[in-house]
Amino acid sequence: MNKRKGSIIRVLILIVFILYFCHVIIEQQKIINNKLRALKEIEDKIREEELLREELQKEKEMLSSEEYIEKIARKKLGLVKPGEKIFIDVNK
Repeated sequence: MNKRKGSIIRVLILIVFILYFCHVIIEQQKIINNKLRALKEIEDKIREEELLREELQKEKEMLSSEEYIEKIARKKLGLVKPGEKIFIDVNK
């Protein structure tokens, strides 16, 4: 009987340790999943910011181009090239 009691206690202790380690593993997996989700969100935000940076870089290059400067000078300041004639549509 004494041998049997000792083996039952060992089995119960083993079961308790197994359950504890399973619980720890499950909790760690939840933490890992949360961290992976946060990492994915950060990576997505980085991609968005890189795209925005590229767009702003293209816009910056366009703003310093001669064609854009000429377009703005004509449209907003009403400037014309020497010898150029401007026709205004009075029907508008």
